[in-house]
Amino acid sequence: MRGLQSFPSRCITDVSKRLLGKLSVSLGFQWSSAVNVVSLLASRKQAKAMGWKATGQPTVRQQRDKWVVRVDGIDTETGARRPRQIGTYPSKRAANAAASSAAASGEITTNKGTLSWLIDRWCASRTDIGVKSRMQYEWAGAHIKAGLGSLTLDKLDRDDISRWLEATAAAGKLSKRSLQICRMVLRAVLADAVEEGLIRRSPAARVVLPKFVARPVPDKGVRSWDEAEIRVFLKTIADHRWAGPLRMTVLYGLRRSELLALRWGGLDPNKGTMRISGGLVEASGKPIWTEGKNERSRRTILLDGDTLRALKTHRAVQLHERLAAGADWVEDDLIISTNTANRVSPSNFDQTLGRLVAAAGVPRLTSHGLRHTAATHMVRQAADAGELRAVADVLGHSPDMLMKTYAHALPDSIRAVADRIASRAMGSHD
Repeated sequence: MRGLQSFPSRCITDVSKRLLGKLSVSLGFQWSSAVNVVSLLASRKQAKAMGWKATGQPTVRQQRDKWVVRVDGIDTETGARRPRQIGTYPSKRAANAAASSAAASGEITTNKGTLSWLIDRWCASRTDIGVKSRMQYEWAGAHIKAGLGSLTLDKLDRDDISRWLEATAAAGKLSKRSLQICRMVLRAVLADAVEEGLIRRSPAARVVLPKFVARPVPDKGVRSWDEAEIRVFLKTIADHRWAGPLRMTVLYGLRRSELLALRWGGLDPNKGTMRISGGLVEASGKPIWTEGKNERSRRTILLDGDTLRALKTHRAVQLHERLAAGADWVEDDLIISTNTANRVSPSNFDQTLGRLVAAAGVPRLTSHGLRHTAATHMVRQAADAGELRAVADVLGHSPDMLMKTYAHALPDSIRAVADRIASRAMGSHD
């Protein structure tokens, strides 16, 4: 055994190759392919030490009366192109078998230059977005990669994208909104590639969405409450331990993540303001604290007297709960919490909200529906552009996004403007 260990490994490799070569004559091309794959794996280990990296998949080429399998690669130290040969075979069938075995071995893996590679790279670079946005981008990216990911950037064209969108829409796999998100992500990914100089122009820039989408639009029912339904809901929750915070959602349009992350340190009872500076979201069943959806979402809003009084009552309830909890109390300063001051998960909050909505007997709305209700009424009651800008600030929206999202509420405002114009005209005749 000691003699074998001292025997040069190169000699062992040479002897092994000769023995396996003789066996391959009787066993056929599959064994020969396997031998060459083993040789490739050994050469790959040596290549790593020398600084070689594969840049492509095994390819089969004919040279005179033989068939050669090669892998394109580069010298990682110099950057020079350096292809590596897997082996030479007497038939194309044997060469294809060797190429397939090498590819299946997992040792030659590269998707650089493909759309999949670009999407993964783009998603990883987006450090300026929240957890939920990242999850949405990765979700859309997974759908795009499943349909177009294997295409290289130089081969991807507008027709490929259009055909994929049409086929996905016809198959009913995604809704119209989901297709819009996928196209948005694809455009952003390819626009980024244009800026980097990876491609000259984006093939997704002028791609239109399919006219026909097989998957029906889900019926979301009532999207907002009227004033009477808001009053019924507020009356129903008046004695609930979360009455104060819930008022802020239905009247001021706080996002669920913002509401669950509110802390008493953000409330200034003297100025009557609340600072909103973070969020609590759920990803893969785990709570994640964030710094808010974007810069505009980090804001300070002015509260009305009734809401301030409701928050004061809520604070008193929490103090009683603190005494009852004793050592189990968690010092986390959260406004919405359990009776031991632990955080409330988004899913548990939704369950409680659902029971309160059902108890009020008003149309079912989610936490996003409460935000939509608040925004709709604030936009509808805005008297001028300045008030619309103030509404955008309260919601943590940009003015442009506010106008785009809540344009349905503008007709009432337009009618009010028209009435004021008419009244001025009538006054001019006096």
